[in-house]
Amino acid sequence: MNYKKAVVLGILASASLVFADGPWTLAACLKQAKEKSLKLESAKLREQKADVSIEQAKVANYPTLSASIGNSLYDSPFRDGPQDHYRLSVGISGSYTLWDGGSTKLSIQASELNKEATRLSTKETERTIQESVLNAYMNLLAAIEKLRTADASVELAKAEFEHYSTLFEAGSITKKDLTQSQANVLQKEAAQLSAQLSVNTTKTTLRQLLELPESETFEVSAPETETPSPDALSPIPSLNELQKSATDNNPGLKSDSISIQVAKKNTEIAGKGKSVRVSLGASASTGLQAWESGKYGSQVKNGYSHSISMNINIPIIDGGATENKILQAQLSETESMVALKEQAKTLENTIEKLYLNALSADMQWKAAILQVEAENEALLVAEEQRNVGALTYTDYLSQKNRLESAQSTLTNAKYTSLLARNLLDLYQGKLD
Repeated sequence: MNYKKAVVLGILASASLVFADGPWTLAACLKQAKEKSLKLESAKLREQKADVSIEQAKVANYPTLSASIGNSLYDSPFRDGPQDHYRLSVGISGSYTLWDGGSTKLSIQASELNKEATRLSTKETERTIQESVLNAYMNLLAAIEKLRTADASVELAKAEFEHYSTLFEAGSITKKDLTQSQANVLQKEAAQLSAQLSVNTTKTTLRQLLELPESETFEVSAPETETPSPDALSPIPSLNELQKSATDNNPGLKSDSISIQVAKKNTEIAGKGKSVRVSLGASASTGLQAWESGKYGSQVKNGYSHSISMNINIPIIDGGATENKILQAQLSETESMVALKEQAKTLENTIEKLYLNALSADMQWKAAILQVEAENEALLVAEEQRNVGALTYTDYLSQKNRLESAQSTLTNAKYTSLLARNLLDLYQGKLD
């Protein structure tokens, strides 16, 4: 049985390693970023601070109790007769606020609202990180696809050069054609190197967003690359539907709305500086003197006293401090309202831009598909013309370059469309 358990555990461990080192899908990347992002970790720490602030606000409503111990050495050099030189005093005191105008209650409410605003702010940070991951992921897919095109171009250029070398040896083409073919190979290799550098750079960006070490194998697995055209994707909702959904699901707007409520509470708290405050207090104390005085026990007993008090504090003039606090709180409230309006405008502009980008990219995607088909057909004709000597090699290379340009345009349009659609899903809360 132990042997069988060991085998099963070994298989499970191997499977986990394969999963850890396996290709990363978009969903896996988004999940990793949510769990490991340092920015998100910092945001969660702010949530914990908000919890502490609530507890601090509640503590102000609790009774206080403190003890004191006093030790003093003294001397009266002009006094005749024996005297003590040490005095000990001990006491305990407590107080409880009976009425503070409701400022403590308001502070607790403001802290609880601030905690909710902080939680939503964390959600907004998460959305920002996810947006960065989406951009990096789609950029990486586009770079990989362009690298595949560059690799194919290099292989084709090399095969063509070998073929032209044979033709040159047979005297069928000129030295100029052979040289142009060789230069074409070098140009394609340079483009391949640039494409590889782009892949490496975008891969590093995505890996760092996921907080993965440089030593870890990092490859992506993207079913998105198999999408043939925008017609294979879900239709883009209307702009009005997108605006409403994005507004309803935007944590930033909700956070700013709550921040306005917090600012209003702070304005009320500032106004409580004019309120009467009532507190209840109690204390008990005793002490003794040494060394010439009477018995210590008797001193402690005879020196004991206790008291209870009720204190009423009535603010009259505070030099305008309360008025200044109220004014500052009102300004913070106005700033929160302005921030909410600005956030709403920014979101509206962002959604409209993404919507238009998605529609435009879809149209460019469809047009690029047709353009690639047309350039392919044109290249086939050019090859036939070149084979019968009706087309110069320079014109033939130009046609090949037009095809590669069309393929690059297709790749850009395709991943621009996929990115815009995913970002629209993100802003609608569909990727949460």
